[in-house]
Amino acid sequence: MATHVLLVRHGDTLASKDGRFTGSNDIPLSKEGRIHASELAVRLSRYPLDAIYASSMQRAQETAGFTAHVHGLEVTPVPELREMNHGVWDGKNLEEIIQQYGQAQVDEYNRDPFHYRPENGESGEDVLKRATPALSQLVKKHDGHTILVVAHKTTNRLLICKFMGLDPQQYREKLAQRPACLNVLLFPNENEAQLLLLNDIGHYAMSDSSQYEYAV
Repeated sequence: MATHVLLVRHGDTLASKDGRFTGSNDIPLSKEGRIHASELAVRLSRYPLDAIYASSMQRAQETAGFTAHVHGLEVTPVPELREMNHGVWDGKNLEEIIQQYGQAQVDEYNRDPFHYRPENGESGEDVLKRATPALSQLVKKHDGHTILVVAHKTTNRLLICKFMGLDPQQYREKLAQRPACLNVLLFPNENEAQLLLLNDIGHYAMSDSSQYEYAV
């Protein structure tokens, strides 16, 4: 039997709005992030979910919590699904990184984002080595069921590449992940998937975010 995985990116944070590398910085959702996470929960109320998992980071746990509340489920943390650790880059925007560490580092990262590792940080390859077995185990555990998994922009893009058989070297160029977006993957087994929905944010239109605190 096949497993449906609703793979979600966490909602907005103040750092993502400022174009900063958030990575290992454990920060909460912004007001807009809570709005979009709540709108997603309303959308997912139609899905029969068997379990909900999220990265152990605050922003992912908080995003998953809105849908968990609707379904009466607990959120199980999965530390291996946390965001890429950008090391000394975390908390900085591109301009600050260039000022402090030089244009050459950024150029190297852009040339080879899958293998480049900032000082004290991780590469995309490092992220896949920890995240792939974690998601495979969840798929195997919930064979024939539907689960929600909330993770992060880089983590999601790398996992989609991995299970779709795409070149992970191009994860930044080929795949987008908006805050609180919904991806749906159908896993016939724990090693491969069919992509049914990518980067969908149709639930954003469910409210006027300038007037709406959050529903749940």
